[in-house]
Amino acid sequence: MKVTRILIIEDNFKDVRLIQEMLKEIPSFSFEFKHVERLDEGLKSIKNDEFDVLLLDLNLPDSFGIETFIEAYKNAPHLPIVILSGAADEEAALDAVHEGAQDYLMKGEVDGKLLTRSIFYAIERKQIEEELVKHRDHLEELVEKRTLGLKEANKQLRIEINERKRAEEEIRASLEEKKILLDEIQSRIQNSLQTIISIIDSEYLQNGCKNSNEFNQEIENRAKAVELINEKLCQSEDFAMIDFAEYIIDLTDYLFDFYGVNSNLINLETDIEGIPLDIDVAIPCGLIINELVTNSIKHAFKSEIKGKVQIKFHSNDKTWLSVSDNGSGLPESFELEHAETSGLRLVNKLVKQLNGRIELNVKGGTEFKIVF
Repeated sequence: MKVTRILIIEDNFKDVRLIQEMLKEIPSFSFEFKHVERLDEGLKSIKNDEFDVLLLDLNLPDSFGIETFIEAYKNAPHLPIVILSGAADEEAALDAVHEGAQDYLMKGEVDGKLLTRSIFYAIERKQIEEELVKHRDHLEELVEKRTLGLKEANKQLRIEINERKRAEEEIRASLEEKKILLDEIQSRIQNSLQTIISIIDSEYLQNGCKNSNEFNQEIENRAKAVELINEKLCQSEDFAMIDFAEYIIDLTDYLFDFYGVNSNLINLETDIEGIPLDIDVAIPCGLIINELVTNSIKHAFKSEIKGKVQIKFHSNDKTWLSVSDNGSGLPESFELEHAETSGLRLVNKLVKQLNGRIELNVKGGTEFKIVF
């Protein structure tokens, strides 16, 4: 049988004796008592020992009225308290119940059954209160965690929204920048095409259309050189610079294929540094390569000669472009400034557009070196 341990804080020994006798008359329960007369002694007992219930008189030698309960409850909030009240202090006993006491009993109006029922009711009620407190604390903890989670989620959402807004602004700015660049590129391409057209018009007016097929081929190849620039720009990340090494390979592949060059008879060699160029430089350089490589393919080689066309492109102190072949070459008396063909006149104009100069070497073939 479980023993119920009772602490009695009561300064009237007769009342204590009466309580003990009444509880001993209840055969189905076993009780163990500890009695003290002063509140400070009772609080020390609570600290040093364990009890199931506290029977508390409010009027003690060292404490009086509701303050007695408040002090006891503050020091032992876990312990169920039953107030032992006289007729004169019933109101204080009721106040104690409102403040957290489990019950109160009127001295002289209690028997063993009522006292036992009040003790176990107090113990059970305290247990229920503690369970409710634990449940409440658990719910508050869950609510706090959920609240923190929601705050963190809201914070992350705000960050994502701000990042998305910033990304959208960057995209809009980038699109606007690309639109401006595309407009500028279009304008520059039109200027370059206008240069080609003016050369063609001049050639046509001076010499007439001597060979319409050849004339049309030159137009087509010059337009293709500019078209490839445009394609490379559209593939570029910033719409302003192109990989000129890749462009040279594509352009020469096109020209060799266009003229049906037999690779067993004419071989292409390249020594190209990977230099990114903007459109102001890329278009003139592309057109220069188109004209000089075309000249080499069409005029440099006799059938019995094993031909070689070489393109070099480097940048150190100066950027320079070299197109050469090992063909029959130009006469040593040749003056580039007085060239009569539209292609070489176009080369001269394009080099001036680059603020560059041409170094011509006609020994062992022909080499055009453009330094700018």
